[in-house]
Amino acid sequence: MPSYIMKLVEVAERPGMISFATGLPDNSYFDTVALMDSTERVLGGEGASSALQYGATAGYRPLREKIAERCRYELGFDASADDVFMTNGSQECFDQLGRMFLNRGDAMAVENPGYLGALQSFSSYGPIFRGIGMSDDGPEEDALSAAVGEGAKLFYSIPNFQNPSGRSYSNSARITVSKIISGSGCLLVEDDAYGELGFGGRPGRTIKSMAPEDTVLLGSFSKTISPGMRVGWMVVPEWMRETANRSIEAASLQSGSFAQRIIDDFLSNNDYNKYLSSLRRGYAEKKKAFTDAMEEHLPEAMEWNDPAGGMFIWLRSPEGTDAMKLFELALSKGLVTMPGRPFHISGGDNTIRLNFATPDGDEIVKGMKILGDACRSLYCP
Repeated sequence: MPSYIMKLVEVAERPGMISFATGLPDNSYFDTVALMDSTERVLGGEGASSALQYGATAGYRPLREKIAERCRYELGFDASADDVFMTNGSQECFDQLGRMFLNRGDAMAVENPGYLGALQSFSSYGPIFRGIGMSDDGPEEDALSAAVGEGAKLFYSIPNFQNPSGRSYSNSARITVSKIISGSGCLLVEDDAYGELGFGGRPGRTIKSMAPEDTVLLGSFSKTISPGMRVGWMVVPEWMRETANRSIEAASLQSGSFAQRIIDDFLSNNDYNKYLSSLRRGYAEKKKAFTDAMEEHLPEAMEWNDPAGGMFIWLRSPEGTDAMKLFELALSKGLVTMPGRPFHISGGDNTIRLNFATPDGDEIVKGMKILGDACRSLYCP
């Protein structure tokens, strides 16, 4: 599949460009002081040399124990450190799961729209994607049931503050998905990259808590602590442990020990829930500023949602129009957005993903003026 994500990151870094395009967190929210303190402790303690050495394939056990504990007390399902496998961001999980479960020509169910980075990764293994339409409540039940009934090996989903749309599954949709998946032979890949960023907390139960033997839950510190450290994980059912360990060992031996130990020290010496509360407040304020600017500068012809967490807003131009033209016109004026069509197996011509997390206050206003002028030029003759 063609690459959009990192290509647009490069474009956004050009001088004078404003970006509403990428999935980058706000740089100013990184706790550099606490991370520096953690780094000094990791390198200054008795275990300094081991922090720079190869480690276990599954990852640094104290960190895996902390993740398992959070699964038990915050995510609602039983897990042990033996179920947790550390990866190079949650992005590596897609490749590992494709490696373990997909052969060329296998059916795979995916949200439509769904996360482009996952679609790109899974596509390397040659599956036939079955796009499952999405409503504001969650996936279309009949379409998912049909795909699973016809032998889909995996169903990839983001139930919390979805990338790209910002939507979250309703509780009834979570229950429905768990019932469809349970005992079906189709493995649910539940990507929880944004679950910790709900402005009012989590929007619902994890599906892993309802279908534990049929679900792999993916997580990451990329959206909360640092994307550059590339510390992600997957929590697998017991029956998958040995296969996951062999697959990671064959692909990369392990993910980075040093970064894992810094994250572990950060969690040991800081109140993570308090830290997350601060992030949630910050992103809630940014989303409010962003949507206020949309109300002020975008014409009535445009529609968008109002997510309760995460980083994204789903913008729609009038039915029958091509939002790629809006993307191109805004780009020519210095604003980078993310066209919605690449997130789709089919359709999506009139959609654009906007990231409210990355731009600062001035950039939000300037960028929205550019976007509003482009919208009026195309849709308000």
